[in-house]
Amino acid sequence: MSDDATRLHRPATPPGHDPSRAAQRAADPRGWRYDDDALDAVHRVIAERRDIRRFRPERVPDDVLERVLTAAHRAPSVGLMQPWRLIVIRASEPRIAIRDVAARERLRQADRFDERAHQFLDQKIEGIVEAPLGVCVCCHHGSPGEEILGRGTIPETDVYSTACAIENLWLAARAEGLGVGWVSFYRLADLRAILAIPAQVDPIAYLCIGWPDERPLRPGLETSGWAARLPLERVVMAERWQAQPGDGDRDRDVAGAAAARAPDRAAAIAARDRSDRLVKPGGSLGALEPLIERWAAASGEPPPPRIRAGVLVCAADHGHTAHRTSLFGSEVSAQVAAAAARGETAVGVLARDAGHRLLVADLGLRGPTPDGVLDRKVVHGSADMTAEAGLTASQLQQALQAGAELAAQLAAGGVDCLVLGEIGIGNSATAAALASLLTGAPASATVGRGTGLDAAGLDRKRAVVDATVARHSGAATPEQMLAAAGGAELAALAGAVLEAWKRRLPVVLDGYATAVAALAATRLQPAAGAGLFAGHLSAEPGHQLVLTELGLEPLLDLRMRLGEASGALVALPLVERAGLLHAQMATFVEAGVDDMQR
Repeated sequence: MSDDATRLHRPATPPGHDPSRAAQRAADPRGWRYDDDALDAVHRVIAERRDIRRFRPERVPDDVLERVLTAAHRAPSVGLMQPWRLIVIRASEPRIAIRDVAARERLRQADRFDERAHQFLDQKIEGIVEAPLGVCVCCHHGSPGEEILGRGTIPETDVYSTACAIENLWLAARAEGLGVGWVSFYRLADLRAILAIPAQVDPIAYLCIGWPDERPLRPGLETSGWAARLPLERVVMAERWQAQPGDGDRDRDVAGAAAARAPDRAAAIAARDRSDRLVKPGGSLGALEPLIERWAAASGEPPPPRIRAGVLVCAADHGHTAHRTSLFGSEVSAQVAAAAARGETAVGVLARDAGHRLLVADLGLRGPTPDGVLDRKVVHGSADMTAEAGLTASQLQQALQAGAELAAQLAAGGVDCLVLGEIGIGNSATAAALASLLTGAPASATVGRGTGLDAAGLDRKRAVVDATVARHSGAATPEQMLAAAGGAELAALAGAVLEAWKRRLPVVLDGYATAVAALAATRLQPAAGAGLFAGHLSAEPGHQLVLTELGLEPLLDLRMRLGEASGALVALPLVERAGLLHAQMATFVEAGVDDMQR
């Protein structure tokens, strides 16, 4: 370790003094005091410690990381128990999995903050993947019954000691010029599963570590107006506890199967760098700014001002409609698919008007494939999922492969993104059953009225989903769940998502069914979730649940429930507007405007 790196770790000895501890104390009770420069550095690194959300992709050198980890390991611990354990994560796959968990929990927690929910959702989590490494600081509680000096009366001192290690790490990282971000949007069980943490060990903190791409002068939550640091007199008391105004309210009023691959963080950072230089206050484009960054991470480029989409609409019929889960007979599926292929339904009108390429494919219609519809049939209607698996294992693989091939066909035509849609009488019940299997949510949370069922019809539909979940409770893998709930079109859409991710093609989802298919795809290949975008929030109650599982915020909320990719195509111009602003707004330098970010 260099002399500069260790300077803060040893006391300054004035010239001529005996370095022994006893001599120092005898000569001057302040003999252990650092010199003024070192003391200033200590207080400076404490004052400048920040929670960093934006990182550069450059690697952290091994010697720098070792110094930071050594600082953590020098933390004080009661009885010298040294309970901390440090898991260093460089691989992209676990970091992507943790980011996906955080994205889901971020949306789950947002409603707790009432009017501040939007501010909460502005908190960035991409640093989990963007930072070159993560460190999970864990507390090993030791063997049961093990006696530790000083721990007998306060067993939790192992956790407190681990917290000291976290602070040591953070301060040492700041002194090295590194940034640290503390991630708290996850369930402990999820983090345990991803990192294989044993039962006797608790994860205390997940930290993102890397070279910062921001230099905040104040803590981020203070800058955003979320909260302010309390004055010292509010937290310092004399002799005994003294109640302070606001202690009970946390001071809300103080400050008013595809190949796994990582997102293209270099492209995302380049897009973000340009956004930061444009003539506007930082973050003033709201949700459009992370949209641009996410699109760049998925495709390698920001969204273009004019998007040519490949629109894939998959059609199929469902055996459970024998239980009157829909107002319409299965023959309507083929009729609607044929009309869509002719350009007579919503998807046809919207695709034609914008110059998108539209493919309508038959994956499982009960009758013959209609004229104009691509024949990719793997089954003549799925089986009744309440009595048996909707698809056999072979049919499932055929559907996944067919969806991948259709996505590849559209990609070969030079499209900028893939837009997904579906047609099929009864597929909202199929989507609900698959959502329940994938998430564990009850039918009461996943089943909606679909095409307009009355109360009795809704009860029948819920009963079908309950029966399906009970029948297939042993389904343990995403493939088994996809086959159990059936839906050749949903399986094909899942295959399309995986192929699009492999080809760096962003995927814009339509409504409930496409979101459930995408959720199944992410269970097959978690990394694929980084390429997804939610076009809108439909009227189906389970749609929000599934988007939360995916960690996605919808671009629009218009209570649409038409399907066919119509909602996604209505939302696509919003993505284009984001791309237009990003490409054509001037930078501060180009416009001769003082930089508002400073």
